[in-house]
Amino acid sequence: MPLLLAQEPAEPVPSCIDGACTFRYETAFFARYAPVTALDLVSNLPGFTLIDGEDLRGFGAASGNLLINGERITAKSEAPSAILARIPLADVRYVEVIRGQLGGLDLQGQTVVANVVRSGTAASGAWSVGAITFRPDTRVHPFGTASYSGEYNATRYTLSLEAESYQNVQSARERVFLPSGMRSDDRREVFDEHGDAYALALTAARPIGATRLSVNAAVRHFDESGGERSRRRPVDALPFEVFQADTDKELSYEFGFDAERALSETLSGKLIGLYRQSDYTETGALVRLVPGGTPVVDSDFRFDSLNTERIVRLELDYTALEGHLLEAALEVAANDLESDFALRAAIDGTLTSQFVPGARSRVRERRVDLRLADAFEWGPIAIELALGAERSKIEQSGGFARSRSFSFFKPSIALNYAPNASTQLRLRALRDVGQLDFFDFVSSTDLGDVELALGNPDLAPERTRTIDARVEQRFGALGVFALTLYHDRIVEVIDQLPLDGVLEVPGNIGDAQRWGVDTTLTAPLGWTGLRGARMDFTGSWQGSAVDDPLTGRSRPLSGEPDWQYVLAVRQDLPARRLAWGVTLFSVDRAPLFGLDELEGRGRRWDVDVFAERRWASGLRLRVGVDNALRNDEVRDRQVFSGRRDRAAPAFRERRRRRPAREFYLELTGTL
Repeated sequence: MPLLLAQEPAEPVPSCIDGACTFRYETAFFARYAPVTALDLVSNLPGFTLIDGEDLRGFGAASGNLLINGERITAKSEAPSAILARIPLADVRYVEVIRGQLGGLDLQGQTVVANVVRSGTAASGAWSVGAITFRPDTRVHPFGTASYSGEYNATRYTLSLEAESYQNVQSARERVFLPSGMRSDDRREVFDEHGDAYALALTAARPIGATRLSVNAAVRHFDESGGERSRRRPVDALPFEVFQADTDKELSYEFGFDAERALSETLSGKLIGLYRQSDYTETGALVRLVPGGTPVVDSDFRFDSLNTERIVRLELDYTALEGHLLEAALEVAANDLESDFALRAAIDGTLTSQFVPGARSRVRERRVDLRLADAFEWGPIAIELALGAERSKIEQSGGFARSRSFSFFKPSIALNYAPNASTQLRLRALRDVGQLDFFDFVSSTDLGDVELALGNPDLAPERTRTIDARVEQRFGALGVFALTLYHDRIVEVIDQLPLDGVLEVPGNIGDAQRWGVDTTLTAPLGWTGLRGARMDFTGSWQGSAVDDPLTGRSRPLSGEPDWQYVLAVRQDLPARRLAWGVTLFSVDRAPLFGLDELEGRGRRWDVDVFAERRWASGLRLRVGVDNALRNDEVRDRQVFSGRRDRAAPAFRERRRRRPAREFYLELTGTL
């Protein structure tokens, strides 16, 4: 598709129905960004951030805040960004930003969603090739993608292929201190892991009589190896090296379908099915190297897992009651994890198998979920009411033998008020159930910190009661400001739980609170003299409190930073077929609380930059540098000689890790 040269973005088309508002962006709005795929469109939506990579409970909200032709994506393993990257620009009619519930759309309580409406007409395709190097390493890693959309015998399809060679390089300096403050060890570390990944995906849709049938299938494989080499200089001993070797392999595939049809003039139904499987293997070893000596393996391990998920979901929409959209959904799900963990440790110079509780285990979950919802208008306010309930049973066999059942209610209410098309107010209250990580039920190891990661068969899912309020104001063709205040009450928080006073496992430590504010701003920067420039800012601040299971005192939630932000500025010069951009990002240090240690990591900020050259034929060349400044990521780990509420400090590790500076070049085009 030839490059369109728009000097100013076209105005989006607003519309409001029953208190719910949409902004429709034609593809001409995005012309100055030289888009090639649907991902380029959604990434440049004003005031919108795509939710990518969440593993949510069940299928109901699996697609996050993205719809395709008003429908959720029948996929869970694939990130929404990957799906959008396969849709060529020529196959997109327009993109909508939807705020509030609209009849016939699967919003599932999302505050704001993007709906990509495909044209489904002419055959088209998109491709990209490029290379990346991770300095200070000198190797060059190629990557490429290709997708094609067409029609065959009334079946509309998109076929895509992805391949990449990648690397993760980080260097670090770590110092170890005694409780007195005296340095006991100085370590220079390099983490270097590299691998290859491939993916093949197919989506297809066709009418069969009065039924619209859609299917999707995907297969992915990755294979990576490497590890961390640590050169250590103890104050009171000879220098030596430790190499932590690690290899990972995974083969996964997924198949999903949905069949939708009108059952009567006022009743429509949709049947959805999903199956996915992941076969994963990890091996590792801790090797000690003394100058002039023979390498000695201190320990090694192997971890195998087979993870499967099967979901069947039936949805019904009923519109006979004037002014109401009634929805009902019934979902049945089955999840299974089979794991096998083997650990050996050197005893008198011989690697000897170690007994680990829960080393071989199988976890099964069977769940039924029911949801009833109604969307209607009360004066100028649009109301969304929903009542959900689920019943689940979790069984574990092998090293742990346990069977438990759970029942949860999940009501929600949302109020939307739009005094005009540019202003939206929204208030929500809901109760939700978190997704359990089945790998928390089984045992593995962390060789780097010389720790066992034991499983816990008694885990229960977190439940969260949320109240939030959002205000959004749009100005001009590009400007958007949104502010969300929220408060969460979390029941049975999952964190590290003491076990028999000497070990720790993932467990439910009690109830917690979380509160904070999220903000989004998109604004044109023409007033600064940078014609065609824009700024996008997203930031969040939060506080939290939970009673520590060891000390009994209130502390923040583990692994959650108090603040983070991303600030991006880009300028597009269509007349010159050029563009450039810079992104500044930062995140606060996140605390971690263990049985015998306290840790804080994060507080890293850095800059990504890029420049683009475009051609009228539709080619686009981008060169860029990520982590341009290589600013440090800090880890401060204090280890105690026993339980941290009773024992004295044993040592303290302070590490400053520098990520690789990533230089890349990418050429994209259309077919």
